[in-house]
Amino acid sequence: MIPFVAILLIVPVLLLAMMQTILVINYRWFFRDATYEDPNKDSDLPKTAIILCLRGQDDGIADCLAELVGQDYPDFELHVAFDSPQDPAVQQVQEFFRDHTASAQLHFFEPQANCSYKCSGIVHVLGKLGDDVSMVAFCDGDAVIDINWLRDLVTPMMSDEKIGATTGNRWFQPEKASTGGLVRKHWNAAAIVQMQAYDIAWGGSMAVRRSVIEQCGMMEIWSKSFCEDTSLAVALSSNGLRLHRVANLIIENTESSTWRECFHWIARQMLTVRLHHPGWPLVLGHGIITGVATIVAPIVAIILLVSGNFFAGRSLLIACLVYQVLNVALLMLIEHCNRDAIAQRNPASKNPAAKPPLRLRIWSLFMVQVLHPLAVVDAMKMKSVEWCGVNYQLNGNQIRVADSHDAALETASDGA
Repeated sequence: MIPFVAILLIVPVLLLAMMQTILVINYRWFFRDATYEDPNKDSDLPKTAIILCLRGQDDGIADCLAELVGQDYPDFELHVAFDSPQDPAVQQVQEFFRDHTASAQLHFFEPQANCSYKCSGIVHVLGKLGDDVSMVAFCDGDAVIDINWLRDLVTPMMSDEKIGATTGNRWFQPEKASTGGLVRKHWNAAAIVQMQAYDIAWGGSMAVRRSVIEQCGMMEIWSKSFCEDTSLAVALSSNGLRLHRVANLIIENTESSTWRECFHWIARQMLTVRLHHPGWPLVLGHGIITGVATIVAPIVAIILLVSGNFFAGRSLLIACLVYQVLNVALLMLIEHCNRDAIAQRNPASKNPAAKPPLRLRIWSLFMVQVLHPLAVVDAMKMKSVEWCGVNYQLNGNQIRVADSHDAALETASDGA
């Protein structure tokens, strides 16, 4: 007879495996519309403002700006926001435009007390836009976009008035193999599946109708928010609007990461969901069950085997192994979907950098399953958080700027 504790653990392990399979199949089905076609050059597209908030020096800023000003779009303007004229990124942006015929409007804002610096910058720029701007797009400084990025974000809203906002997804493909970078890649692979299932936008590649910003009171919401993307879902649905995820818009990120950076980054992603998105209970539950399946269950299986309960221990261990093998298969399917979408947009990306050693990939896959539940718990009890050198105090769903460290401006800013 199998002890009750083994049954108690086998059931959630198998349920988690089934749930993750359903989510990935749903994600794969989402890509049925991901066939890339050249956009209609003759389509009547409205004037759009692109908002880019920067803080801190980043070697990739010049590449990002080059892609933004080179958009194949009939009428757009670029707005770059800083919280300080002394930010080293200001000089980087000015040097870029000294060598280019394109231009951008630079904004310097006074950070508000009850939202993140990024949301302060967004709200400031929105208040400065002309009446002729109909769409607003958002981009992160570390996003590697192509010339059709803006057109692909705006076009879906031209054919369906119920679409209030559009978004893409992020895919990490670190050029330098490191455990931290691979953990972030594997975590993000699972995260984008949940983002698609739970309707979570990504602010690094997002566009919103100007009228929707006013209709939903987004400027007031963002004035009290930690981030601009997860706070969008409730506002849209409560106004009878929906978020549209552009199937072929997968934005590749080739940066690496350290262990420490990776864990804090994951915890902060979870925090944004906790603060602003109704899907937090589902994300929290998934994190807890993941911890049970990947940490608790194998330990209990070993204890059962050592104590002589061979059948129970072997049954639980087999369930854990089936779950892990399934994880590898699902991860391969997710990567296949995203790499195909990236390659359709950019054929040069069809053959990514050489794969890291197998043992490093296996180790990073195991560690992401350990770090994820720990990061979820960390986000659940978090009372303060640091982002781009700024400390924020948390009180329930409310945030308050505590202090900022200008020394952090000398290093690359950490995107959302």
